[in-house]
Amino acid sequence: MRKIEDREEAKNRQKASNRAAVAKYQEKFKRVNCRFEPYLYDRIVSTGQSVNSFIIKAVENQLKLDGF
Repeated sequence: MRKIEDREEAKNRQKASNRAAVAKYQEKFKRVNCRFEPYLYDRIVSTGQSVNSFIIKAVENQLKLDGF
């Protein structure tokens, strides 16, 4: 029984350390939800980029144009 308990305890420690690592990583970012009409979403997807990548590049380009 002790070996099973040891494995469960190790598994729980690993889960806790994984949650902590994920939380630390996510602290580096701000999350923004964005809604698109289907035709815009389809146009973005047709570029071959991920939607997230497309949005980030579009925002960076606009900020440069605006002088930020």
